[in-house]
Amino acid sequence: MPRAYEFPECHLADRLMSIAESRSVQALGAACCSTMGELTGSPVVGLYLLENEEPRLLYSRHVPRGFLDDYAAGWTSCDPILDSVLSAGRAVDGASLLGAYGWPRSALFGLLRHWRFSHNMCGPLRVEGKIIGVFYTATRDVANPYTPLLRQHMEMLCRAGSLALTNMMNAGCLDSGLVSAGNLPSPISPTALHEKLPPRSAEVAMRVCRGRTNKEIAREMGISDQTVKEHVANLCKRFGTRNRTELVGYMLSGIRRQ
Repeated sequence: MPRAYEFPECHLADRLMSIAESRSVQALGAACCSTMGELTGSPVVGLYLLENEEPRLLYSRHVPRGFLDDYAAGWTSCDPILDSVLSAGRAVDGASLLGAYGWPRSALFGLLRHWRFSHNMCGPLRVEGKIIGVFYTATRDVANPYTPLLRQHMEMLCRAGSLALTNMMNAGCLDSGLVSAGNLPSPISPTALHEKLPPRSAEVAMRVCRGRTNKEIAREMGISDQTVKEHVANLCKRFGTRNRTELVGYMLSGIRRQ
């Protein structure tokens, strides 16, 4: 069911970290599947990489083989959801893109309904700012389309997945030919954070990314809960994020905002 479950920020941060730390396609897909299932009630996922601007299936779970075959046969070059993601560079779902009237009357909705799905959502996977793939999910619940909050969570999952794919490419575990040579980003590391932030703030930032609570961080660093809270607030202000969850999504994404 595509509705936003109540997720403690530290729990969502831990889930994002597990995605970002994936070192194989199978591990990445399983982490995305588990997280999406908890967020929406539907664990359906498909990971695609782009090859000559065509999506190539990399991993899928809980998706009927026949649906994948039908999509590959008729939709890889004319999917309006995919076109929107590639042009706008952000997560989108069918109902929000085509509207409450247009979506149920679209051919893509017809394909989904044929295989007993009702809504789908897609987000970009990037390397060095370039979209190299997409992450798809779908639900069978016709009465509950995806919400703006779930699209925001999808953006965060895609950022974490992008970091995992970058690390896999750098380690030679993924076809680097999908990205032009020499165009790979530098993943976020403790060294990079320490260069960008004061030492204590960097230590707090790394622990926040690992999903630690304020109490756990205070205990590990020998400082007060209030001091940790102030560090987190300062980090949010520094990086232009509104809360702890957005802060983790930002730091995992590797995006350098101006």
